[in-house]
Amino acid sequence: MSRRGSLILTGLFVLSAGSLAQAASISTTIHHQYQAPRALGMGDAFVAVANDYSAIFYNPAGLARREDGQINLSLGVAGTPGAMDFYNEYSDIEKSGKSESDKQTAYLELIQKHYGDVYSMRLSPLEGVWVRPNWGMALIPVDVSVEMAMHQQVGPTINATVYADTTLGLAYADDLKGVDHGRLSWGVTGKFVNRGFFSKSISAADLANSSEIVSKSDLLEGYTVDADLGLLWTPELPDEGIWSVMRLARPTFGAVVRNVAEMGFGQSMKLLNKEAQNGTPEKLYRVVDLGTRWEYPSMWIFGGRGVLDVRDLGHPDFNWRKGLHLGFEFDWTVTTWWKGHYRVGLSQGFWTAGLSAELGVFNLDVVSYADDVGTKNTPVESRVYATRLNLDF
Repeated sequence: MSRRGSLILTGLFVLSAGSLAQAASISTTIHHQYQAPRALGMGDAFVAVANDYSAIFYNPAGLARREDGQINLSLGVAGTPGAMDFYNEYSDIEKSGKSESDKQTAYLELIQKHYGDVYSMRLSPLEGVWVRPNWGMALIPVDVSVEMAMHQQVGPTINATVYADTTLGLAYADDLKGVDHGRLSWGVTGKFVNRGFFSKSISAADLANSSEIVSKSDLLEGYTVDADLGLLWTPELPDEGIWSVMRLARPTFGAVVRNVAEMGFGQSMKLLNKEAQNGTPEKLYRVVDLGTRWEYPSMWIFGGRGVLDVRDLGHPDFNWRKGLHLGFEFDWTVTTWWKGHYRVGLSQGFWTAGLSAELGVFNLDVVSYADDVGTKNTPVESRVYATRLNLDF
């Protein structure tokens, strides 16, 4: 298969490439190193919830409040509708046997046909997370995300951005002693991340004339060590008086500083690219997330919560529309091994929805959300549908 076909397949399945020209992404999408379908369904607002295995990456302070252990093994896939149709059109041109000039014309027409379209895909073929009261560990061997946007710049181009991360996380959390009138928990997750990165504009001429736009020598690869610091505070409310009615809601507030060191990927083990590199992958940005959670009163087998987060404060592509996340989660529990959850929310100005079905150790998560792939002044929706299969012990 030529380099043209391998561009998409590589991003879809295992490895991806790094950028020749620059370390910063040409995409305006805020890339989150870790995503959980439960959080995505409720508007990706989870900072003050953090009560399952995903707390290790959303807010490690939640591990201080665990009362038992949890092991989660999962496989996740997400994609934009129409992505495979675009790939099939792309592949047909590649296999057509046309001359380079005819192929270039065909690629120009294909990009023009899809002007304004953005296709994204994300695949994590295996994730393992083990959390216990006060600590946790996680290994994500491969987490690949691809974004392809059709643009008219100097000429028709595909703006392709790919992240391929391997992540190891270790976390510890505890309550802060001596705090009056409430419970204050803290937590830290140390992370080792190895990243492959590719972000550049690909012209129709590039597609027609070169068989190796993406090769091992193109990879920007590096590793970094960093940490996330989290807090959770649940205030103590009086038994009597006007504020006592809030005891049913059990309000909780959270804050996380992500990637405290922000050191970048300056070192490389050369696992993917053994050649000298002109640059490093896009760094993990230091950002601040703030959130709050309010529980619904439990009735019979039903319960739930409302959440509100402001995320990615300090990111270069942050604005208040992209940073605002709002959601609602509704639980139902028949027995300890038969449960379900429904979720709706608003993330970056676009609706989200999701559901989970838990039957014994097998869990199924389904979610639809959207990324804002536009500029700070012009929002553009890229709708994504995702599912995750889980074994949960």
